[in-house]
Amino acid sequence: LGWRSIRLSFEHPEFFITQIRAILRSSVGKAGQVRLMCPMITTLEEMRRVRSMVRRAQRLLDAEGKEYGKVPVGMMLEVPAAAVSIDSMLEVVDFVSIGSNDLIQYLMAADRDNPKVSHLCQPLSPPVLKVLASVIQTCNEAKKSVTLCGEMAGMPSAFVLLLGMGLRSFSMSPAFIPSIKDLVSHLTIEQAELILKQAMGLRTHAHIRRFVRKRIAEIAPNLA
Repeated sequence: LGWRSIRLSFEHPEFFITQIRAILRSSVGKAGQVRLMCPMITTLEEMRRVRSMVRRAQRLLDAEGKEYGKVPVGMMLEVPAAAVSIDSMLEVVDFVSIGSNDLIQYLMAADRDNPKVSHLCQPLSPPVLKVLASVIQTCNEAKKSVTLCGEMAGMPSAFVLLLGMGLRSFSMSPAFIPSIKDLVSHLTIEQAELILKQAMGLRTHAHIRRFVRKRIAEIAPNLA
């Protein structure tokens, strides 16, 4: 749980700098196509440290006379502490990608691969939805790009609620795209916002799931 991702990179700064240099170099002539995203970010200090290391890598490339492109620097949001302090995080990130799988299991203190507690990892549970709504709203208000990846992105019920929250970018397995496209063809933003408003008034994930599925059956019968 603890020592991995960006934390591991900080333990080996020279190796991390080499990776950053390679990313910067690969972006030459590819404006907007290459981005640097850091996983497992927990604190503002960590993102500031990443920014500092990017500047160091740029100085090294400048000293060597090597060309590099401008690379947006963002974070994978999967730690509850980062979700709570997302407003301050946005000061030093260009974009946010919500890692729903890990965020849910960390938020619920339940390993989704452990059958003893995996039932707690419910994407439609009220606390999960409240955290996601807050993060998405904060990013949108700050005009920072926000997307969501993980199993939740391909779930029709979750998709409707996320759309209602203001999320407009989703990363999902290709297998889910046809059903989500079918849903979108029948759904309006206003409908999604109304469904979200009603769902947020419910108290359990079971009630929310039943309610949203019923509304989808009314909106997109073929999908249901």
